[in-house]
Amino acid sequence: MNYLDTVQEPETALRVKTILVAVDLSSHSERTVTYAVSIARQFGASLKLIHVYVPPSAVEFGSEDMCRLLEEGRRDAERRLTNLTSQIRAKYPNCQSLFANGDPAEQVTRAAATMKADLIVVGRHHHTLFGDFFKLDQAPKIIHRARCPVLVWEDDDN
Repeated sequence: MNYLDTVQEPETALRVKTILVAVDLSSHSERTVTYAVSIARQFGASLKLIHVYVPPSAVEFGSEDMCRLLEEGRRDAERRLTNLTSQIRAKYPNCQSLFANGDPAEQVTRAAATMKADLIVVGRHHHTLFGDFFKLDQAPKIIHRARCPVLVWEDDDN
């Protein structure tokens, strides 16, 4: 008899009850959500979609017109998240959405901690000079901040 035969193995069953899916409302994130739905079905988990609105930073906030445009942009993002959530609910009813403002990585990890998410699913965009310069890929930041597992999904069509 060897040592491994005498050691009791801890329970290793993976339990996933709540999945948080970070979406940027692009067609890539729609495919990421579809992938997350397949995982949620496997575990019977609830699915929560989160979109973090990042207002443009290089604007003058004193202008009434600019404030109106910023508010319209925020409302448009909320509407698009609601539409995406409705589409997903038609396929997977146990789906809700959450809209936040601010730094995407910070807000996603904060939401995951608050709701005690078991898994975060985030899409990864291909690197481009533009995307790298503006730090559009939030996946690495979320990985470093999250206190639960993070699945980074990259679409082959991207």
